[in-house]
Amino acid sequence: MNSALSLFLPFAATDGSTGEVRELVALEFRRLAQFDDPRILWVLLIAVAALASLFVVWLYRRERSSLSPVLRLLFPCLRLVAWAGAILFFLGLERRVDQQIVTDSQVILLVDTSQSMSVADENAESRQPLSRGEAVAQTLRDSPLLDAIRKKHKVALATFDREVRPIASWEREINSAVNETAESPDPSEPLDWTETLQPHGVETRLGDALKQVLDQRREGPLAGVIVITDGVQNSGIEPLSISKDTQEKSVPLFTVGVGSNEPRRNLRIQELIAPSRVYPEDRATITGMIQGEGFAGRTVQVQLYARDANLQGAAGSLLGEEQVTFAADKEVLPVEFRIEPAEVGRLALQLKIVAPREDQYAGDNQREVEVEVVEASTRVLLIAGGASRDYQFLRNQLFRDRHASVDVWIQSAEGAISQEADRILNEFPTTKEELYNYDCIVAFDPNWELLDARQADLLESWVAEEAGGLICVAGPIHTQSWSQSPELGKIRALYPVEFQRRLTLLDDGLYGSKTPWPILFTREGEEAECLWIADSGAESRLRWAEFPGVYGCYAVKGAKPGARVLGWYGDPDASLSADYPVYLAEQFYGSGRVFYLGSGELWRLRSLDPGYFEVLTTRLIRHVSQGRLLKGSTLGRLLVEQDRYSVGDEVVVRAQLLAESREPLIAEQVIAQVVDDQGRGTNLTMLADKSRPGNFIGQFTVKREGSYRIELSIPDAVDEQLVRRIQVVVPDLEFDHTRRNDELLAALASRTGGRFYTSVTTAAEGNQENPSVDELIESRAETRTLRGTPDADFTEWLNKILLTVICGALCLEWLLRRLVRLA
Repeated sequence: MNSALSLFLPFAATDGSTGEVRELVALEFRRLAQFDDPRILWVLLIAVAALASLFVVWLYRRERSSLSPVLRLLFPCLRLVAWAGAILFFLGLERRVDQQIVTDSQVILLVDTSQSMSVADENAESRQPLSRGEAVAQTLRDSPLLDAIRKKHKVALATFDREVRPIASWEREINSAVNETAESPDPSEPLDWTETLQPHGVETRLGDALKQVLDQRREGPLAGVIVITDGVQNSGIEPLSISKDTQEKSVPLFTVGVGSNEPRRNLRIQELIAPSRVYPEDRATITGMIQGEGFAGRTVQVQLYARDANLQGAAGSLLGEEQVTFAADKEVLPVEFRIEPAEVGRLALQLKIVAPREDQYAGDNQREVEVEVVEASTRVLLIAGGASRDYQFLRNQLFRDRHASVDVWIQSAEGAISQEADRILNEFPTTKEELYNYDCIVAFDPNWELLDARQADLLESWVAEEAGGLICVAGPIHTQSWSQSPELGKIRALYPVEFQRRLTLLDDGLYGSKTPWPILFTREGEEAECLWIADSGAESRLRWAEFPGVYGCYAVKGAKPGARVLGWYGDPDASLSADYPVYLAEQFYGSGRVFYLGSGELWRLRSLDPGYFEVLTTRLIRHVSQGRLLKGSTLGRLLVEQDRYSVGDEVVVRAQLLAESREPLIAEQVIAQVVDDQGRGTNLTMLADKSRPGNFIGQFTVKREGSYRIELSIPDAVDEQLVRRIQVVVPDLEFDHTRRNDELLAALASRTGGRFYTSVTTAAEGNQENPSVDELIESRAETRTLRGTPDADFTEWLNKILLTVICGALCLEWLLRRLVRLA
């Protein structure tokens, strides 16, 4: 037996490490199995088998004479079986189950949702043309385009305007005729296509959208991008510069143009500007911006109607009629009306264009806005660390205003003083009855350290709970001192800015500069009516551009989270951080507003026109105190950050509600109603502000232009409702050029190996000249093999069989040798 084993393992190691030898042999055979040409392995195996056979034949040649013919054949066969089993055992045979993994290619459907897609110039079966967005939504909803693309690709839907928004994705539909065992994925939830593709973006950044789509990571290869747009590119990266990236990545762009490429003939009310609040017998200016395209040399009439806002659908009375004459083919002209409302209440003003027959779109020929006529006298308290010029000019202005009463507290004055004011205070009010009578407090570089803890608490609660309006003007005398006081944390909390220890902006230690620097308005600042010094935003920007600027600004760390920065101090060397210093900022504090100015230099506007300072300060005071002027109910107030918004803006709504017991209303949420000028309403959920009992906050996005009414029924009051109104306008950027840009879309497609379609219907269904877009996008599905893990049970079973065969063959040979007396 030992001799047989020694012959069986002629290369066994003397130290008994048979397992290591077996592993080395198995590894060598596996390495050979990795050859690209499998014939090499077969040649080696045949050679080994031939050598083993020759060795066995030579081994048994000397025993031929003493064996019968049967044993001469049987002994070599048994030894060869043992050798074969040993070789298979040493090869370490395994059984694996490999999987074929198919990664589907992806097609991205990129749809334009900018405001230019709201232009109604798409033909429809009805006489009324569809807007571009409606035509796209109708085609994608009703045509088989998505289903056709999904037969070969996964599909991802995204919209773009100023930014890209992923909307939905669908897996590839598996064809049961090709793979009957595969199961189709569950269908996605149906989309509200009209709502999803509603145009609301104020800019079109096609180049940025393409770059983001191409650069984003995805699971499968990108087979193509279908871009549905009118090609009105007005901001961001040049789209044609992205075509080089698509060529490098071999991603074709299939551009689908929507809209008309013919010149428009349209009259449109671009904007209707009216003050949100007026006083009885005050003269108010109503301005309409009339845009004309294709009406050069024509004169049209514009009419202004008024009605009670509570009477929906009632006919209004004609207040006035004006004419505008267009000198250019495309021009925007203002038209003004002056009104003097006599009664308190809500007034709905409607501007209409008497359009000729050539006007292609009648839906934009009228617009409505609501004006609140309030009978209220604004009570203002002026606080001044010293008699600065801003203080003096504002005091005189308010003293002359029949709609305002003014009390003053000059902190630096001692003894009896003479001031043009209704009442002169010697200290800050000490009781609620005294303080809560005021609607607005204007503080010029105040020394808040003169307030005790009870007065500071009183000021904080007046702003937070009574919707008081506070205007804070920083200065070089007292601001540095009180802003570092640890006892005045509640006063600092009122301000919309974070203070720091540095007093000045300049290295020479002086407060301010020797040269004036302009105020750099943010977009919110340009749109804020409280900062307008003219009747319209455009005219106000021109007036502010003439203003040389201010000489100083108190240095702060920056704006608080949630505060709105409306303007920066324009000195580039004055910044203590990456941004310019904050000069104008505001924030809600509870139900009240706090407005911050970096220095008391608004009086310098008088160098341009004395009326500018009066208009600005009057609007600022009414802006911050609107929560008090428009209480609406003794049990609550409803506030928004501003009265005018652009399409796509977020509107933050705040409510302060009391229970019938006059205690703060305790509830998890309240439901308000947002109603547009067509009478369509949606619910707005306002969640409780946990830090302030009785306060609730909600927000919504305005997606259409027009007037909106926010209504909130007070839970503990029967038939009592809070109402606020906002006006939503469309920026001019999207309507400067509305013609379909065929040149850009065709160039994008041709440079990337795609195809340009002139309509969504052609892209979805094809025609004699162009196949449908789904036929042109080739599948780029990738197939890879995923190696399975070895089957341990099979390996154990095979090894047992091989060992049984080896041992059986050797034992049988040994037994036969004993019987024939050879062993």
